[in-house]
Amino acid sequence: MKHGDAHMNCLDPIDRASPHTSLAAAVKAALRECDAHPVAFEKDVDIRHEGDRPDFVYLVKSGWLCSYGVLADGQRQLLCLHMAGDIAGLSDLGGSRALFSLRSLRASVVYPIPVAALTSPAFVTPAVTAFLLRKSAETQALIMRTLVAVGRMGARERIIWLLLMLRDRNGGASASDGIEVPLNQSELGDLVGLSNVSVSKTLCQLSDEGFIERKGGRVLLRRPAEMERIIGHEPMGFTPHLSGDSEPAHGVGDMTWRAAGPLGQHD
Repeated sequence: MKHGDAHMNCLDPIDRASPHTSLAAAVKAALRECDAHPVAFEKDVDIRHEGDRPDFVYLVKSGWLCSYGVLADGQRQLLCLHMAGDIAGLSDLGGSRALFSLRSLRASVVYPIPVAALTSPAFVTPAVTAFLLRKSAETQALIMRTLVAVGRMGARERIIWLLLMLRDRNGGASASDGIEVPLNQSELGDLVGLSNVSVSKTLCQLSDEGFIERKGGRVLLRRPAEMERIIGHEPMGFTPHLSGDSEPAHGVGDMTWRAAGPLGQHD
């Protein structure tokens, strides 16, 4: 499987004096070793379907992806969000079929890494192994936090948790221009188990009470410390991602995949 080429500047360290410098170099070298090249996907494209052969895991260069499942009655459940620097598909290692589907929530660029490379000593260096373990642990932590929120919190608390989680994932600080929310209201509900109406009502209430300010696809947290107290939130404290940019790569030409049908519907 040969993919288009583009610069690997997404893996440049955030700070050249950072301890992540050697890790970024190790990941770049591993990508070259397995001949992985970036592939661009437009918004709302199924990159992999549930039941497909899990031949690749995906290092996200830019954009947002989600893992999701579709129930027998057609309802969908979003399971995890993947942002730049994450690796999607690790949960399928060792299986013969993908357990969940993977879809782009925004225009995104990913590096498909052959699963076969993960058994090669030339690829799985100590630094890359540590990187993979860290990313697997971060994904597990996110899923466990989501399970607690969906299983034990009310609608208001679930939305507060989701906004704080997105803040944590974006470095922990509430930027003056707000945090990016890569989901529409229906998708927000599919992640935290709420109806579209409940999501809309809760967001409006939080806005009216001065907790948040909505700015298109971004949300400014006005009273984050109080939001943390309401749900007993402990910041997740993820280490900085290797990615230094958040925009899709240009010049990948015909390797840009076009949008498919609605989430959960395939050709």
